[in-house]
Amino acid sequence: MHIESPLGFIADFPEHTQVLEDSSAGPNTEQYGLLGDVLVTVIKDDTSVQGAPQANGWAHLMSEFYLEERKGTLLTEGELNIPGRSAYAVLVGYTDAEGAAMVAASVGVWESGRFIGVMVIWPYANPEIEPRVDLLKEIVSSIRTA
Repeated sequence: MHIESPLGFIADFPEHTQVLEDSSAGPNTEQYGLLGDVLVTVIKDDTSVQGAPQANGWAHLMSEFYLEERKGTLLTEGELNIPGRSAYAVLVGYTDAEGAAMVAASVGVWESGRFIGVMVIWPYANPEIEPRVDLLKEIVSSIRTA
């Protein structure tokens, strides 16, 4: 599914992607549901992020909600090594309101002098495959600045 967002990004998600009409994340955001109960939120925040180091800081700042409010655990963090852009991710394991184990990944992406924030949340499968950094990298790779 090819998406050209008015927020200034282009995404190529799998065919069965569900576009959520009203983003629960607030203004300047769009949300998509992918197979496997994966929720992707794309955030435009050009005013507070002015370079790759600030994009890294943004990823840390966004992860604090899951670390502090949801009493989560840092699973891993680091550069996703996507050609042509800086993409720094922080992955946190937490328990949602229904008691389900989840992973929240906050990613600050700096590409062509522009910032895009990406939050990806998915169900924690098991310790042998989590955190699924390859899944995250695939999702973030499919989103680029317009």
